[in-house]
This record gives sequence, structure tokens and C-alpha cells, in this order.
Amino acid sequence: MKRTIRYWWTGLVLLFGLAACTSSATAKPPDPIAISGRAAATESAPPTGAPDEMSFESSSATPAIGLPDDPTELMRATLDGNMTAIARKMADSGNQSYIPVLLEFMRIEWNSDARIALASSINRLVEGPDEVQIPAERTDWGWWIEWLGRNPQVNPPKGYDGWKGELFSALDPGLGSFLYEGVKTEIRLEEIVWGGVAKDGIPDLRNPPVIPANEAWYMRPADRVFGVSFNGEDRAYPLRILNAHEMANDVVGGVAFALAY
Repeated sequence: MKRTIRYWWTGLVLLFGLAACTSSATAKPPDPIAISGRAAATESAPPTGAPDEMSFESSSATPAIGLPDDPTELMRATLDGNMTAIARKMADSGNQSYIPVLLEFMRIEWNSDARIALASSINRLVEGPDEVQIPAERTDWGWWIEWLGRNPQVNPPKGYDGWKGELFSALDPGLGSFLYEGVKTEIRLEEIVWGGVAKDGIPDLRNPPVIPANEAWYMRPADRVFGVSFNGEDRAYPLRILNAHEMANDVVGGVAFALAY
């Protein structure tokens, strides 16, 4: 019988995953998608801001009695244990190998209070067990992933590959099959993250319909496109439409190709 993950935000995670899958499956881009002709444009995202720092002190109401001291065993306890107590024990240990483990849960957590709790535990592993002040940017999962990339000496506990496969299997059984004990990769296992949808949850475009550029009424002047040209035939694929599919499989000028975004 497969283990399930029991922690205080499980229900929220599963709802988030279902919402993401539903959104991807039901999104309908305007047709046709491909345009005969060429075009180019640029776009930018508005800047965002945040307070300078936040203060958070993790709860001590849940005791860490009975939790294992071995890093591998404590990591595995997260699959069916009390995450409040486990995260606190990891933070108190000073063992930075737990940082990648806590980041896995921070990635799938969208409740702000729970994210701050996880970020606080990670911050204590970096700054010391008594540190309760945490800069606002450190409550962001992306900030910590960049920090981890700059600190290659921080490695997860032994057995992280198999454990991560079980964790991903709880989100979607298809995802867990990619990770197992002894799996060979060319990148750090910590860089493999859940994308928010199930395996094959983003349908690719296959041989999308085509119209002349002067009939593409739904295009805006600043829209970006991917331009393809084979054997004298030109095709443009709007980025804002392809973005929902991430890949298009088509034939242009008699050449079959895959366009990945």
C-alpha cells in the first residue's frame, strides 16, 4: 500500500493541483493559431515589490518526541509524519542537508502562513537556530532555489532520489516514475520541480489550422510570435497562444518539426 503524505496543508496542495490541471485542460486559444507570414514584437512584465523583512517564530505546541535523529529517516518521516514537528526538528539540528527537503514542501505550499513557517525553518538552518527575523525575499521559494544553486556544498540526505519519487507520486503517480533510488541525472535532483500539473496535463498543438497574416484579427501589434521557415514557406506561432500548450507539432514546407517553448 502506498504511503500518503500527511501534513497540515495536504488538502490545499491537491486542490491547487486539480485547479492547475483543469485550467490547462479547458483553456481554448483562438483559432487558427498559425499565421502564414512573419512578425516580431517585444513585451515586458511590471516590477513587483515587497516589505523589507518579516518576523516569524514557529510554533512549539507540537513536540518533536519520537522523531528519528538519522537524516535519511527524518526525511522519510515527512511522507507520513507531523510536518510541524519535523520542520522544527530539522531547523534545530543545524544540518543544512535538510534545506532541499524543506524546499520541496515550500514549492507545493501556497498558504502564506505555512510558506513563512517553512522559510523560517530553512532560514534558521542558514543563520542559526535562534534566528527568528527573516527578510521578506526569503519567504519566496525562488529566492531559496537560487541560493541553493550558489551553494553546491549543500546536499540532501542519502536516499533523497527515492524519497523525492515517492513525494511526487503523492502529487501524481505518473510523476513518481521519473525519480527512483539510483536514478542518473545530468543536473542536481534539487532542480527537478513539480510544474503544477499532472503528467501529460498540458496538451501539445498538432497540425494547427493556418490563415493568412492579414486575416489574423486577434493579433495585437506588440504580440510576440515564433517564426519558422522551410523551403520558402513561412509560418508564425503566437506566443500567447502557444504558451498554454508549450509545444507545437506541425509540417511547414514539407518538413515535420516540433516547436518547444
